Amino acid sequence: MPNMEDVAKLAGVSLSTVSHALSGKRPISEGTKQRIFAAMKELDFHPNELARRLANKQSQIIGFIFPRINPDGFSTLQLEFIMGAIKAAEEINYALLFSSSPEDDNDILRFSREGLVEGLILMEIKEHDLRVEKLREVNFPFVMIGLNGNPEGISYIELDFPHAIKVGIQYLIGLEHKHIAYVGYSQKEVKLEYGPEVRSYNTYLRIMKQLGLPDYAYHSVPSPYQGYKTVKKLLSEHPEVTAIITPNEFAIQGMYEAVNKSGLKIPQDFSIISITSKSRAEMLIPPLTTVDFPAAEMGKLAVESLVEILSGKEKLPRQTLIKPMLIPRQSSGPCPKLGPLIE
Repeated sequence: MPNMEDVAKLAGVSLSTVSHALSGKRPISEGTKQRIFAAMKELDFHPNELARRLANKQSQIIGFIFPRINPDGFSTLQLEFIMGAIKAAEEINYALLFSSSPEDDNDILRFSREGLVEGLILMEIKEHDLRVEKLREVNFPFVMIGLNGNPEGISYIELDFPHAIKVGIQYLIGLEHKHIAYVGYSQKEVKLEYGPEVRSYNTYLRIMKQLGLPDYAYHSVPSPYQGYKTVKKLLSEHPEVTAIITPNEFAIQGMYEAVNKSGLKIPQDFSIISITSKSRAEMLIPPLTTVDFPAAEMGKLAVESLVEILSGKEKLPRQTLIKPMLIPRQSSGPCPKLGPLIE
């Protein structure tokens, strides 16, 4: 396979002259350019576009750091984030480099040092996120999909989780439910101060206290099996509960199964609401009532925001907090007058 040295030899020029002709960094006479391009054609040499871009420090590649909460893979909602970002990047001739590094990844700086990516999009943000602090220290361009405890000066796109929990509870109260449980993420995510869990859990507790209603807060590892176990335990310990609100979309399928296997029917005897996307909601039977999570749109907005930073167009941080809408479907209904009957 021919290389740049072969082109230089055939064209009778130095290797650096070939490099300058390809990069456009320095003026090269038209005659010399023509000899170089003729040599390239004769040798069937195709320059490495990525190498050329890296030489100009413009790789047009964005790093997408998306730690997996569930070791078994990505959820429907997470894939929507990814597809939204990919589509947005393709439209502006950028590529995405994905990394599903662990949540406690301390190697985030290698992305800034290696020069392969121009900027980063961070997912699964924690209240005290080491990745955010390290990137701030070195002034490397990044955008968060999520929110940390100190977002001053950082561009982010975030769902308003307190609002989502509030409208979900208000909807259930309107259906005369008084015994409403919360099923969040696992104790691991609680200890790590995973942003969506912190804001959802705290909001649930605050609202139930304000309403003078009992709280039933449970936590589940993000998987269908663990969701099943958690809700079976919940129904065994608190048969008076008639509804669940949850941000843990990984566990929803298991929650459905636990309710059904406890002798209850959804929504006649029991209601479930989740913070997730339309596509995920419509996969379930019955279709799930959701506080809508526009993941694809958020992935798109993150790419657009980062590219504006890279181009110098974004002078001030773009901080977008999305207030979601509740979409009623067939997983929620009026509170049964006699309460749930468990076999």
